[in-house]
Amino acid sequence: MATVFKRNGKGNWIIQWFDHEGVRREKSSRMTDKRAAERLASKLVSDVMLRREGIIDPSADRLAEHCAQPLAEHLEEYLDDLRHRGCNPRHVKTVERQLNRMFDDIGAKRLSDLDAVHVQRHLRALRNVPVKQLRAAATTEQNKDVRMIGPRTINAVRAAIIAFLNWNVRTERLATNPCQYIPKVDETRDKRAKRRALTEEELKRLITSSGPRATFYLVAALTGLRMKEMASLTWDDVDLSTDAILVRAHKGKAKRDDWIALSPEVTAALRGIRPSGASPVDHVFETSPTTRTFSADLKRAGIAEYDELVRRVDRHALRTTTGTLLAQAGVTPQQAQRQMRHADISTTLRHYTDLRLSDQSKAAAKLPSVGSGLASDETDESDEGEHSVDPAPAEPQHWPQQSKHETTPFDANGCDAVPNGQVESEDSRTRFRTTKRDVLRTPANGFEKAGDRDRTDDIQLGNAVESLIAG
Repeated sequence: MATVFKRNGKGNWIIQWFDHEGVRREKSSRMTDKRAAERLASKLVSDVMLRREGIIDPSADRLAEHCAQPLAEHLEEYLDDLRHRGCNPRHVKTVERQLNRMFDDIGAKRLSDLDAVHVQRHLRALRNVPVKQLRAAATTEQNKDVRMIGPRTINAVRAAIIAFLNWNVRTERLATNPCQYIPKVDETRDKRAKRRALTEEELKRLITSSGPRATFYLVAALTGLRMKEMASLTWDDVDLSTDAILVRAHKGKAKRDDWIALSPEVTAALRGIRPSGASPVDHVFETSPTTRTFSADLKRAGIAEYDELVRRVDRHALRTTTGTLLAQAGVTPQQAQRQMRHADISTTLRHYTDLRLSDQSKAAAKLPSVGSGLASDETDESDEGEHSVDPAPAEPQHWPQQSKHETTPFDANGCDAVPNGQVESEDSRTRFRTTKRDVLRTPANGFEKAGDRDRTDDIQLGNAVESLIAG
C-alpha cells in the first residue's frame, strides 16, 4: 500500500511506497488535490505488482530514468571513470572538449538525443571548420590558404563519441550504441601531419650544436624512444652491461615490457652522463626539450623546420629518423619492427621509413647485369637508312608475331601466290585460284543433300527405319 501525506501540513502531496525489490520509495505528486494524488499512488502500486510478476521489465525503468537524466551528468561520470583508469589528463581534457562541442552543435540534452543522424551531420560539418595556418615559410602557395580540420581529427571525434556511448551501454544506461556503425573517414587521402626524417649529416649538426641536450637527441634518434618514454627513463631501465634499455609496460604506449638494443655509440654516451652515485630510480634525463627549444636547436644547426614539400621536423621526427636509418643500413623490416616496437609491420614501413632518391639509386645499382648487350652505343653506319631484317631464330616458336606482320610486303598476294617453279601470268593466276577454290569447296548438285557424305552410319540407318515405318 502507498501512503499519501503532506510534509508539515502544507505544499504538494507526497507519496511513499515499496517497489518490487522491497526498497522504500518516495516522490512528490506535484499536486495539491488529494484525490488525484491517491490515483497516482494507486498507479504506482499496480506497477509494482506487474514488475514483481515479471509482466513489466524493471530494466526498462532504469533505462528510462537514465535517459531522463541530464547529459552533462553522464559526461562528468564518464570523465571521472577515465581519470580513475589512469588515462592521460591531456587526453581526458581533449575528450571533454570534443564531446561538449558536439553536444552544443546538435543541441543534445539527453542520451536519447545522441543518434547516428545528428552525429554524422556534426562530423561532416567539421570539414568546414578552419584551423591555424601552417608555421612554414609564407613563400609556398599552400601555406597562404587556411587549412580545414583534417580527417584524422574527425576520426578522433568519432572515436570519442563511440567510446562514450559504449561506456553508457556497459553501465546499463543505454540498451545499444546508436553510433557504432558510423564509418571512418579515409585518412590517406588528406594526410596533414607530414614528417620527414633527418639525414645523417643533419643529425650530426643537431647533436654537435645542441650543447647539454646532445645526448638526449642522440639517444632519441638511435633508439626510437618516444618523448614520454625518454622523460620517464630511469637508470634502473638501462642495462649497460648488455647494451639494452627496458621500456616498462606502464611507461610505454604498447602497455608491455619491451627491450631495445643499444648501439655502441649510445652506450658510450650514456656511460658518460651517468653520475657516480646515481640511484636506480633517478631519471636519466632531468629535463626534456620542449617544442620551442627543439625549434631553436634546429635553427641553430641550420636545419629548416619545413622542407619544400611542407614536411615538418619535430621531436617525434627523431623516431622517424630511427626507422629510416635502420632501413638505410639494410636492416630487414622484421628486425626494424622489433626495434621500433610496432604491432604491425605496415606502420614501420609506411610512417617511419623516409627513403630518398639517393637510397633508391643505391638499391638500383645493386641490381645484377643480365648481359643483354643493349647498353652498347655502337651502331653500324653502313646499314643506316636501309631496311634490315633480324635473322631467324633457331626455334620456330620464337618467331615474334608482330615482327612477322610488320615485315610482310604490302604487295603480297597471300593465298593467290604462284607455286614454286611456275611463271606467273594472267591465265596461270586464274587457273591457280580456280584449282585451289575447287579443292577447298566441293560444289553441291541438286540431287544430293548437303552433308550426306559426312553423315555417320547411325544417321543413315535411322533414315532407313523412318522410311520403312512411313511405308
